[in-house]
Amino acid sequence: MKSKTIGYSSIKLAGLATAGILFLVVSQANATPYAFHDLGTAGGPWSNALAINNAGQITGGNSRGTPTRDDGEILTIWDGATVTTSDLDSRGWSINSSGAITGGYADRAFWFFASAWSAAGVRTDFEDLAGRKDEFWSVGQGINDLGQVVGAAVAPDKIAYKPLLWNNSTTPTVLDTLGGQTGEALGINNAGFAVGNSFTTGDTASHATLWNVNSGSVTDLGTLGGIDSNALAINAAGQIAGWSYLAGDFAQHATFWDGAALTDLDTLGGTNSQALALNNSGQIVGWSELADGSQHATLWNGTSLIDLNSLLDPALVSAG
Repeated sequence: MKSKTIGYSSIKLAGLATAGILFLVVSQANATPYAFHDLGTAGGPWSNALAINNAGQITGGNSRGTPTRDDGEILTIWDGATVTTSDLDSRGWSINSSGAITGGYADRAFWFFASAWSAAGVRTDFEDLAGRKDEFWSVGQGINDLGQVVGAAVAPDKIAYKPLLWNNSTTPTVLDTLGGQTGEALGINNAGFAVGNSFTTGDTASHATLWNVNSGSVTDLGTLGGIDSNALAINAAGQIAGWSYLAGDFAQHATFWDGAALTDLDTLGGTNSQALALNNSGQIVGWSELADGSQHATLWNGTSLIDLNSLLDPALVSAG
């Protein structure tokens, strides 16, 4: 069950009809209280919240059309009671504290290409590695408060994809890998440290990777004993969340890197878990399997592992 962060078929808009519409708001001060909010859609059957900033602004993708007809995806900002949509055939992957977004825009209505939107909604299209041509997708996946954007793009050989930095420029810089041909950068903090994954020499393993975009250095963050790992998010303190395979490669567990050690965050009793994001307090969210194989939204808060589904109204749970 090896997997990378992006299912790259989902870069094509045709693969997005099953995206979820659920989001949980967590108090910064404590692990409780919690409130559950359905963010709704742009008329279509689904929406997908992918990132939140400290102001509570949320971005992602949203389906137009009717509850039974998907008329295409549109980048959305949920800001309290206000919902703002942008270019059709677009998706936001990351939002910074000022409300600037990076993600992808399908300027020919099929493949996503890396773009950014200012807080005022003005779109800037980034150069990639093949001139924004079909099948050569690119995407911005992380943006910090300095406007530095990281992501990935298909190389001109159509074999590999490369980790990229757009350093307040539309021209990308290719970041080093751990010796292999392929990698992707997924998040960046204000100090210029970016995280993601890249292949090691020989292209037989993909490891969680840390880049210092200021010095150009690249660091292998290692694994929990398995072949692959992936770093999905980094906070202001340089703490990192993601996942790693365990020895034997039959299970992957949510993983926390603090600069000195890797911590196995365990599961809710099942085989697999993944950490997807963390805040500056070190609270981590993601998903975990239960013993029956079902996947539940999960909060790792210090030494506590909390099944977020247990906090939902039982009527919502029974409704799916």
